[in-house]
Amino acid sequence: MRLLLRILLVLATGGLVVLTFLSVLETNLWWVRMTDFPRLQYALALVALLVALALARPAGRGLRLGLAALALAALGFNATRIAPYFYTAEGDAQASCPAESRLRVMVANVKRENRRAEPLLALVEARAPDVLLALETNAWWDERLSPLSSTMPHAVSEISADHFGMHLFSTRPLEGAEAVFPVAQDTPAILATVRLPSGEGVRFIGLHPRPPHPGQSATGRDGELMWAAMQARGSQAPAVLAGDFNAVPWERTVERAQRIGALLDPREVAGFLPTYDAKSWWMSWPLDQVLHQEGLRLAGMRVLEGFGSDHYPVEADLCLEPAGRPAPVLREDDLAEAERSMEAARAEPGKG
Repeated sequence: MRLLLRILLVLATGGLVVLTFLSVLETNLWWVRMTDFPRLQYALALVALLVALALARPAGRGLRLGLAALALAALGFNATRIAPYFYTAEGDAQASCPAESRLRVMVANVKRENRRAEPLLALVEARAPDVLLALETNAWWDERLSPLSSTMPHAVSEISADHFGMHLFSTRPLEGAEAVFPVAQDTPAILATVRLPSGEGVRFIGLHPRPPHPGQSATGRDGELMWAAMQARGSQAPAVLAGDFNAVPWERTVERAQRIGALLDPREVAGFLPTYDAKSWWMSWPLDQVLHQEGLRLAGMRVLEGFGSDHYPVEADLCLEPAGRPAPVLREDDLAEAERSMEAARAEPGKG
């Protein structure tokens, strides 16, 4: 019995330590990169493991201390990665903004197979976003979302039979709006300049790259995120990068995108705010994001109620005035790494 207990403790500790540190490896293998997602789950499991180690006296003091040291190191690493998203300054994030300078952005991954369009339409009516980015849309969703044109007459879309259709609706005029296919990938992105009532413009970049999963590496996703960051970097107007990134904010690719595009993450003010999986009690990851440059201030961010999709919609209120906090600083190798990621995505077989 004592031997079995020791084996179980060693396996549990070893597994959690390996999962914690595996994504440090510089690789685009899907199963490695996916280990970056459940940092919160790792942390909770490690806390439970430490309690078990404290109680498992028959396993021996020396073994328990050694395993506890490993578990504490892994817990510290996970906590460091997710800690910025658990500090909230809600009071600072709820300041008012003049209507002529406000941009309310809603992102909703509808899930292509979902057939509950009415709750989404009711949610859009209730929340009155200035811009709605709907993802995973197809011909069915194109028809069901058409009533939005009465209140959001400015639109651009790319309808797909796959899971990567995209619709952008806006109450504000859109200039130069187009759907493009970044870095030879077969998933569209949307570029547009949103003209606010003040007369000033905001550059909008909508994105939904393919996720890493069996048979599909993180190469295309990372290349598209780098492309979007470069678009933000070259923008003359303050830029917003929004969508279902299929990446969590603490991944190195997202952090690099923030540095390259001088982009701020509202979750560092508003909190963790998971959006996926709306149908699971244990998968809780912030995949749907709205990043913005320093020329825009966060006036509020929230996750909205579900409407049948596996994603909750997310909403961010932005104000066209200085953010009041600095964007992350570009590192020496960031631009070179971005170029390598984009080239790798262009060379990826079967895409384009």
